[in-house]
Amino acid sequence: MINKNHYLSVYKCLLFCLALGSASLTSCKKNKDIPKEDPKPVTTETGLKIYKPKDMANMDWNSEESQFCYARSKQSDHYIIFWSKEYGKVNPSDASVPDKYRVDIDAMLSKAEGFYQLNVNQLKFADLNLSTSNLHKYKMMIFLYHQDDWLATGSGYDDIIGSLWVSPAACQPVGATIAHEVGHTFQYMVSVDLGLTHGFRYGYGGKGGNTFWEQCAQWQAYQSYPSEVFGGWLNGYTDNYYKHILHEDYRYSSYFIHYYWTQKHGIDFIGKLWRQSQQPEDAIQAYQRITNISQDQFNDEIYDASAKLVTWDLDALRDMGANYIGKHISKMNRQSDGSFQPDYNFCPQTTGYNVIPLNVPAAGTVVSATFKGMANASGYNKVDASIAGWRYGYVALLKDGKRVYSNVYKNANDVASFTVPANCDKLWMVVTGAPKVYNQHAWDEDNTNDEQWPYNVTFQNTNVYGYLNNNPGAQPTNVDFSYDVSVKQDNANYTSTPVSIELSKLTNAFVLQPDELTAKMGTAIKFYAIESNGTLNATTTANGYGHWFSAAGNVVTWGPTAVVYSEYNEKNYTFTLGQYPGHNKVGDKYTVKQALVYTTSNNTTVKATFTFNITLIQ
Repeated sequence: MINKNHYLSVYKCLLFCLALGSASLTSCKKNKDIPKEDPKPVTTETGLKIYKPKDMANMDWNSEESQFCYARSKQSDHYIIFWSKEYGKVNPSDASVPDKYRVDIDAMLSKAEGFYQLNVNQLKFADLNLSTSNLHKYKMMIFLYHQDDWLATGSGYDDIIGSLWVSPAACQPVGATIAHEVGHTFQYMVSVDLGLTHGFRYGYGGKGGNTFWEQCAQWQAYQSYPSEVFGGWLNGYTDNYYKHILHEDYRYSSYFIHYYWTQKHGIDFIGKLWRQSQQPEDAIQAYQRITNISQDQFNDEIYDASAKLVTWDLDALRDMGANYIGKHISKMNRQSDGSFQPDYNFCPQTTGYNVIPLNVPAAGTVVSATFKGMANASGYNKVDASIAGWRYGYVALLKDGKRVYSNVYKNANDVASFTVPANCDKLWMVVTGAPKVYNQHAWDEDNTNDEQWPYNVTFQNTNVYGYLNNNPGAQPTNVDFSYDVSVKQDNANYTSTPVSIELSKLTNAFVLQPDELTAKMGTAIKFYAIESNGTLNATTTANGYGHWFSAAGNVVTWGPTAVVYSEYNEKNYTFTLGQYPGHNKVGDKYTVKQALVYTTSNNTTVKATFTFNITLIQ
């Protein structure tokens, strides 16, 4: 995991240094008065020198009493790693070093060399044909601190050479975190080799932060560790993708546009973007200039990228992303007339987009959406309405995995239509913020001044997923749901698995909209467990709408006979199935049942039965 706060302080220190006209950058804790230059850089067997940073000028690297020294270092072709004095005479790789401080130095150097080759030869962040590049003169540096606190920072020293500062935890094992920080060192080298007007060494919109450093370092790391693209940072993207691509809130997660750009322009395009950037433009302005496209064409590209990212339909993502289709959040608010508007915390910003899941009607059905752009609508941020713009259309995912894309609509007021293809499995509407004039997004930690582009949409022959299409004669009916659920067995910890119900199936059975399902819980809709003999039990024994169950599937309280639980969240229509630590073993199987019973306005009742077949897995 990356130390975000530390890097932010490093980066803002960079801006402060530039404002003072200094040519030196390390981090805030390393940025001191400029001392004397080291008079005798050490030449290694590869011909590359070891640069001694200005803030270490008074540190004797030939003395083992110093914090860092040559006796506690090791080199490879392009790197030298120093480890701090606390390690003493023992190599950090040695088995005698306590686990929390042990680092495989050979692995660090080997992996770093691999990341070097990637960033130079494939991603082209550095041009070794440039005779003045400092990569011809100096080795990159790694400083390993003997400490418990997390440290993983990459940038460079004195506008001379890239450097990393890491703690043992960041290197156990050497992986994507180090690849990310090495990525930062190559970002740093862009301005070292080409000058400070290149390489985004400045903040956007007159503010002190630049999110593109983190976004790109993530993408650079995932070129070496592609399986981590859909790892721990994914939720940051799927929760915030409606915001500006360069928004500070998800700077560690907004790396997917890089895959679109590199598929379109080649794997070395991101490096090209960095090297050809010109202060004060941001990454989007640089992209438009370098690719020679207009704002209108750029808006078309953003829609195309957004539509593809609904199902991760890019060559580098398609296969790995198959299990993550449908992860984008959606927060559409139903209006009194049956139309929908995006929630304030879902409204598309400039370059951001909305993914709206829709009910899938029969093949051949023509679905339509009456779209109305609503710049400066009440409840949203104020913008320059004269530049307002949108793009919108549909994406269909077929049962065989193929995608079908609709025409793109651009008018502020229009009806967008789409014929549902055969074998359609999922259907979405996509809306992007597409202003006629692009304005930079500043890293200011203030979302109230972000450009928002709200809209209103009314659907025909479909609706927002789970919401009923117009069907005035429908009557409530009973409905059954059955789910096979795997839960990880654990003797020490509570583990669980979420199950999202088939919302459209439930709303159609009860003839209620999703918001009505939530509002009526506890009144017209009651929650029960179903005992093994079929009787309903209204007494909850777990959190909220939830029950603990015995091995026989009967309701029990938390205690010696409890083995599993099931809890229902009425706000997101999700059950959570979990196990009692130490009360199960791998392979145990249980069946538990719960129910929602709806009493209609004419006093009839219908029941939704949920059956969960639970298997404990390793």
